[in-house]
Amino acid sequence: MNNIVTIHPTDAAYPERVRSVMKPPALHTTGNRALLDGSAIGICGSRDASSEALDYAFTFGREAAERGLVVVSGYAKGVDRQAHKGAMSAGGGTIAVLPEGIEGFRIAQELRPLVDLEANFLAMSMFDSGASWQTWRAMERNKLIVGLSLGLFVVEARESGGTINAALECARQNKPLWAVAYSEEKAGREGNRQLLRQEKAFPLTRLGDVRNVLEKAAAGTPESLGQMAMALT
Repeated sequence: MNNIVTIHPTDAAYPERVRSVMKPPALHTTGNRALLDGSAIGICGSRDASSEALDYAFTFGREAAERGLVVVSGYAKGVDRQAHKGAMSAGGGTIAVLPEGIEGFRIAQELRPLVDLEANFLAMSMFDSGASWQTWRAMERNKLIVGLSLGLFVVEARESGGTINAALECARQNKPLWAVAYSEEKAGREGNRQLLRQEKAFPLTRLGDVRNVLEKAAAGTPESLGQMAMALT
């Protein structure tokens, strides 16, 4: 792929919020690097998500973009791509954190009508440019997704896997974590119930909750996000 730019930890353009939470890797990118300058919210969820979760992911991405926030997600099919799609459909920007090297990046067919690499999209990898997809890389990149974000929305999570890993990483980085509190318990949502039952995440029970959180994120700092989280309990 052409137009790959590597941002080194010593570069002035390197995002300080990443440096502060992990050993800073070189970031291999293609797309609009100015998106790194904006406040961002992370959205994660299952690849094989329910139709309800996919609708939530799109809506969360759209609502974030409408408030001027950049949406960060993992570019996997399912929840991730719906979140990316929601952000771009609202005229906002999104960052895709890849579980492989940047040379493997291709614009997903479902996103092609929306992606503009010069304006609304940045693909990023923390791995060697030619690195292949591996389970451990999919887990490891969660550090970067959370590191780039003020907080994380868990849309739909299984009991184990990448989404729960991202949630636990969010807790490790001491950032606000929210999970959809579904009224109907179904297979594939065990992780949401676990996070809420153990009080590791704050519940999102209605769209108004999401909007309130996003407005706080757009207006302030991680501290104001934490205060908002407390108000949701």
